Amino acid sequence: MINATQIRSGMILRIENVLYRVLKVQHITPGKGNAQIQTDIRNLKTGIKHNMRFRSVEAVDEVELEASNINFLYQEGDTFHFMDPNSYEQFELSKSFLEDALPYLKPEIQIMILSFEGAYVSYTLPKRVNLTVVECDPPSKGMAGALKTAKVENEAEFKVPLFIKPGDVVAIDTETGEYLEKG
Repeated sequence: MINATQIRSGMILRIENVLYRVLKVQHITPGKGNAQIQTDIRNLKTGIKHNMRFRSVEAVDEVELEASNINFLYQEGDTFHFMDPNSYEQFELSKSFLEDALPYLKPEIQIMILSFEGAYVSYTLPKRVNLTVVECDPPSKGMAGALKTAKVENEAEFKVPLFIKPGDVVAIDTETGEYLEKG
């Protein structure tokens, strides 16, 4: 059990025997009364998103998860194939489970998979990923900070600076989806 003020994004909480992943946390201090913790959480079984408030003195049940690194191999329709680099065991994850990770997946990228009692419940992406631009407008000069849309090797699209051209490798922040630097 942890105090509600210790809740952080990415944690897995058990509320009434249901597992939830914390998506967003906001500490609210009203002018009058006790502080509250406002959270956006997602039910790991149904995928439904909820808003939930906790009093700052309330205790919540954080779940201890097993973590292991896995490598993305390939996609086959809505199924994504991964391999454990230690045991060489291969397994599949669904498109709905990997929903937020899809723009960042490319062959051989390593992600951390989190499991609870043998079932996969969540994953963690690397902080940044390098992707090759395959399609965008020609490089141009323009206003400082201006952005254009670029399609990368896995068909995802990101906003990049005007000087980027096809073939360039760009670093993308996996939390925000923003361009970091030319790789």
